[in-house]
Amino acid sequence: MMRTTLNISEEVMKEAEELYKANSKSAMVENALKDAIRFKKMQELMKLKGKIEFDEEAIENLRSAEIAENKNNS
Repeated sequence: MMRTTLNISEEVMKEAEELYKANSKSAMVENALKDAIRFKKMQELMKLKGKIEFDEEAIENLRSAEIAENKNNS
């Protein structure tokens, strides 16, 4: 774990609290960052669509497993 001080607007924090309903602000921020990272990775993968062949079903299965894992960790 790493201790960090962040300056985040109250509006953003309130919206995140409503979305994540985590046990702590740290857990909420960590979950939001994980989602942001996952989203960016998916964007990068989507840029490759049509350029390379990949198994969309396998990717969806991995994504579903990751979502389930995050729900269990919340």
